[in-house]
Amino acid sequence: MKNRERIAIYAVLAILLTFNLSSILGLTSTKAVAEGFIVKQDLGPVSALTLTGDDQPLVLHNGKGRLAWSDNAHSKAYSVAFVSTNKAMGQLLESEVYAGPLKSLDEEFTARNKEFEQSLNAYRQQNQNVRPEDPKYREIQQIYTAMREEYQRWASEARGKMEQLETSQIELAFRELVLGVEVVAERLNIDIVYQFVATADDFATSNPARATLAIRERSALVYPEQLDITDAVLEELSLVSD
Repeated sequence: MKNRERIAIYAVLAILLTFNLSSILGLTSTKAVAEGFIVKQDLGPVSALTLTGDDQPLVLHNGKGRLAWSDNAHSKAYSVAFVSTNKAMGQLLESEVYAGPLKSLDEEFTARNKEFEQSLNAYRQQNQNVRPEDPKYREIQQIYTAMREEYQRWASEARGKMEQLETSQIELAFRELVLGVEVVAERLNIDIVYQFVATADDFATSNPARATLAIRERSALVYPEQLDITDAVLEELSLVSD
């Protein structure tokens, strides 16, 4: 072998040896290693994690599936969501289940009210020619007054029954809404659900008082849209979403 060829071979061997030593000693670049392979490593399992701070350390642990920093129920990280109750309540109250009884009672009261009006008008027309000097005038007036008082008592009771039924239907619809929210919350593992009105919804009023109320109803001003589970609740209740 000629000297020139021997020198070339020695040079190549020296380069290879240098590269291997660098790899063994960890002298290759971080970028080269990162491009070669990625190590995915989870932290734990651990029973607790201590975070140091300026005041005192914070110890985090698993509090029944929730990130907790003490045994107090208030010292946990809870998952939250929002539901526009107005969208659900409006549809529920317009359904036959709730609107039907109200309609039936209203028809009953309308028919009864018509009977009272016809009775009063008939009595008034029957005695319209009776003059104050007539001996029967006072008796007729007393009977007519008694009839009107009976009608007023009935009207007051009718309004009370209607208001009571409306109140009961609103509460029942709300309870049904809450049950739907509970089902969705359990399915999505949500702890707390707030009722709200979306900030983007129109006020839909020209009344200043109503506009002020619309502002108060919008309890959440800025929020991630993903936290709004209204559509999921509407679907659970077999209602129509926007």
